[in-house]
Amino acid sequence: MANKPGLSAAVIDQILFAMEDQENHTVFNLDSFSVETLQEENLVAEARIVALPSWSSSDGFRMMREFAESLHNPAVQDELHDVLDSGQGVFRRFKQVLKPRDFLYRQWLRFKRGFMEDVVLEWFDEHPLEFGPNARDMAAGLEKTSLLATDFTCQLVSKVDQERLAQWYHEAGREEAVVLFGDDRAEDWAWFFARETSWREGDQLWLALSPDGDWAGVLWSRTWSSPETLSGIGSPGAVEILLWFVERSYRGLGLGSLLLQSSLQSLLPGQPVFLSSPQGGQRVEGVLVRSGFVNRGKLWASTP
Repeated sequence: MANKPGLSAAVIDQILFAMEDQENHTVFNLDSFSVETLQEENLVAEARIVALPSWSSSDGFRMMREFAESLHNPAVQDELHDVLDSGQGVFRRFKQVLKPRDFLYRQWLRFKRGFMEDVVLEWFDEHPLEFGPNARDMAAGLEKTSLLATDFTCQLVSKVDQERLAQWYHEAGREEAVVLFGDDRAEDWAWFFARETSWREGDQLWLALSPDGDWAGVLWSRTWSSPETLSGIGSPGAVEILLWFVERSYRGLGLGSLLLQSSLQSLLPGQPVFLSSPQGGQRVEGVLVRSGFVNRGKLWASTP
């Protein structure tokens, strides 16, 4: 698996996502320097872990209340107060009031990220031995990813819509073909790229879902195992990323990085990862390098 050497914008995003995840018990692993989900099979006694910043529905409600109080638009402020006082579907209806008003919605997203980042900075201050005395300053100086990112979810799915996945693979192949060969023959090359690729038992699919629950990005991977690995001996098989693709309208939000980190964290220690070609016309080299991958000529591979 790729190493996570230190504090980065991607690590901050992991923490922010995990804070809002009310379904899983997540912790911060100081050895891998990443957020991990605690499950019986991956509890490691010697791992150095620390509890993530505390965040509950009450904190989210307080954040929304403070945002409403900060507005200078009486009509919108009244609408938000009515939602907050209703006690029913508050989080969903709060967004519904703001989303049609693009400027106010972006103002809310900026406020939300800043509010939650303040909680993370205080958490760093509470753990100087684990993160160092200058963690707050380092975090404050990092280049921020999208304000929208924390409104998306990332999950490993068990039931795969194979027809839709094939459509996404085709679109990624077409984008790649346009980059390599131009638009005239892109459709032919897209079919060539997808000629022998189909879902197999044991494959993994991570989905980034928009606030409306739609697919925003995918990461599809497959483990190639030797007979020794399958029989329970030998090293874990290499993992190939078959498709790593974010829909155009959602690019620039840090979703590709989120998908990659989520996939890497699900692997066994030392398990190698590679992709022969980043699919689509996306610029992903920076994300790969920051995640510990190196260019091996015709493919990208994680460092051992």
